[in-house]
Amino acid sequence: MPAIDFSQGSQPIRRYDVIGQHAPGVNRFVKHVALSNTELGSVHHDQEVEVVHMGPPLDRAGKIKAQVSGTVPLTNEEIKEIEAWIAGIADEYKRESSGLLQQYWIHPPWKDELDPNTQVRRYRRYSCAGFVLDGYRQVDIELLQISEEALPEVNQETIVKAYGVAPRLFQRFGIVGQGPWRIVLAGYVLHAMDRSPQEIRQQAYQAQTGDEQF
Repeated sequence: MPAIDFSQGSQPIRRYDVIGQHAPGVNRFVKHVALSNTELGSVHHDQEVEVVHMGPPLDRAGKIKAQVSGTVPLTNEEIKEIEAWIAGIADEYKRESSGLLQQYWIHPPWKDELDPNTQVRRYRRYSCAGFVLDGYRQVDIELLQISEEALPEVNQETIVKAYGVAPRLFQRFGIVGQGPWRIVLAGYVLHAMDRSPQEIRQQAYQAQTGDEQF
């Protein structure tokens, strides 16, 4: 099943489906994505569903209003692998006492914080989209091409709308220079999932200008 907008009708969701929310008052602009933490036979628009997501911080027992969703059928083994990965990320944050700002990153969609002496990863920082993308990478599903040359350019206004971060704080989360920038946006994830399961598993999606809306 391709990705769907719940305003078009109720749909079932599976565990670790992608659940997205639109920005308030902005036509179809996807502001946030999360992983469903439940399985339901029928979900309607704006219904609260249980999710795990990078808020920030990482929230393993969150709830968001379901407005859009994307799915690719996962095996029981794949579900267990993603579950174990989530637990591992949470353990890293707990061990390192990583707070909200230490867990969050925007560009690239994830960034490893390394021990300065051993160069071993202490923990990984994410955007909401990066968290979803890395989750699927654990089961060898590359949803989206994330190299800068593969991403469309976006301006400052779009980044503020997407991430709610003031321009003066851009650099803190990896956004440097004067722009425009090539940054992963939440809407790209929904478009990546608006394909057949075979396509999703075989080839990473290349985002296009306008894919911030879904």
